[in-house]
Amino acid sequence: MAPVLEVEGLITSVPGPLGPVRVVDGVSFSLDAGRCLGLVGESGCGKTITALSLMRLLPEGSTSQGQVRLEGQSLLALPEAQLQAVRGRRLAMVFQEPQNALNPLLRVGAQIAETVAAHTPARGAAAWRRAVELLGAMGLSDPEARAASYPHQLSGGMRQRALIAAALACDPRVLIADEPTTALDVTVQAQLLALLGELKVQRRLALLLVTHDLGVVAEVCDAVAVMYAGQVVERASVEALFASPRHPYTRALI
Repeated sequence: MAPVLEVEGLITSVPGPLGPVRVVDGVSFSLDAGRCLGLVGESGCGKTITALSLMRLLPEGSTSQGQVRLEGQSLLALPEAQLQAVRGRRLAMVFQEPQNALNPLLRVGAQIAETVAAHTPARGAAAWRRAVELLGAMGLSDPEARAASYPHQLSGGMRQRALIAAALACDPRVLIADEPTTALDVTVQAQLLALLGELKVQRRLALLLVTHDLGVVAEVCDAVAVMYAGQVVERASVEALFASPRHPYTRALI
């Protein structure tokens, strides 16, 4: 089967004080249904900008070149109006720091229901019921109460599960998770990683996991792409990467 997501020669430049700065420099990888690719590297290597390039959610004045194909459809060439139908519906993202990604003034259920209403016929009470159902599927106890809560009333792990629920509201083909376990204690990290692993298998979800944590990679991923200074310097299966890393930077990371 053809990969769900194909990235070839992706180059992204962002505005800098002295002109455009190339932050992503010729990145290529592919992602299959039911598989997880870990995009790994230290802070500043270009992992998050790569993820945002796929979603076309870059800072104003940024540019991207190369190929990004979702089930054969070129995303970089899509007009913005058509791209909005893809984001959330076929390609979704869980952003870093759930306390910032969720609107503090809206109930959690309303934020999930908004995504449901944007991409499905469900409205009003039907969209709210779907939000409650999704929170329950993410392993939250008493999902009705969690849906009626504001973000500050939930723990960090609960907020992260709510973000995953919103991202999966419309059954996307690809989920990008950017540092999903940052700032969570190890017990909650383990629970979230187990949840992501289950979702990958149950939903045949293609998962791109952006992280600097090789422990997270070992837990969830099937393959790894190691980034350094905007480039992918090594690609391997998880087993091969840990058993016999080829690049000096990979060895230093480990």
